[in-house]
Amino acid sequence: MLLLNTVVVLALASAPPAKPAARASCATTNIETALQHLEAHLKANADKPRVEISEEELARQVESGEYVESVAEEFIGKTWKVRDVPNGFVSTGDKNPDGTYEAALFKNPEGYHLVLMGEGMSVTHIEAFRCDKDGFKADNAVLRMSNKQAIQLYADAGLIAPKGKKGLQEKTLQDWGGSILTFHLPRKGRSIRITANVEEPASVYGKALGTLDYVDSKFVVRSLAKKPAP
Repeated sequence: MLLLNTVVVLALASAPPAKPAARASCATTNIETALQHLEAHLKANADKPRVEISEEELARQVESGEYVESVAEEFIGKTWKVRDVPNGFVSTGDKNPDGTYEAALFKNPEGYHLVLMGEGMSVTHIEAFRCDKDGFKADNAVLRMSNKQAIQLYADAGLIAPKGKKGLQEKTLQDWGGSILTFHLPRKGRSIRITANVEEPASVYGKALGTLDYVDSKFVVRSLAKKPAP
């Protein structure tokens, strides 16, 4: 055993020194600094032309969860009533007349994800930006969830009534005009809570549906069925 240890030490000693990992200019562990990088990113991309898509393609992207309506501009210059820098969390508070805005920092070995959540009267927006060795950029795929997945969360929570029975129907979820999910960013921990955002019937609103757990630099949907959602 001692001989083996000696061989290992000699091998390490003879190897060339490892180069330090490259650090992106956006690297930080401070959420307020991360929000400054967000502002710089938005300013740098403000003049880039936006790609026009057809109504049919927009509908397809909404259904699949690919479409993200950005609320990032709303986070610039916000007054944060809750500033928990050590835990990487800021919030405007629940009683803001302009809606609730929250941001949370999810750190990983390569950098971090900055997650933004904006909640209005009937719509909840959530999006993510990523910092790694390639810099700061939007990461629309990391939080992607299709309408089918969202409805399955309701089913796994036992909130969808059988056809013809009193209670929430799947068609109500399919036809709902606003967001059917509400996201609650964590002040501590690495899980985003998901709750019901439909109000018909009223008893369903606010019910727990599952979580988005941050694992290995990505978010995993976990329903109340106690397994990762498909």
